[in-house]
Amino acid sequence: MSRHTRYISRTLSDDAWQITDAEGQHTARLTGTEKDAIARAHRQLASHGGGNVLVTDLE
Repeated sequence: MSRHTRYISRTLSDDAWQITDAEGQHTARLTGTEKDAIARAHRQLASHGGGNVLVTDLE
């Protein structure tokens, strides 16, 4: 079974985050902290049996 991946990146807003899947499809956008975004991505992955969460940098 392959593990799923979610990528988290900051949007142009300082407190907003975008979550995408391995194919680059948008899965969520939320306002909050990086920790909030990571928790949301892990919840998404839990329904698929787990996976990896990676934080990417826009700079």
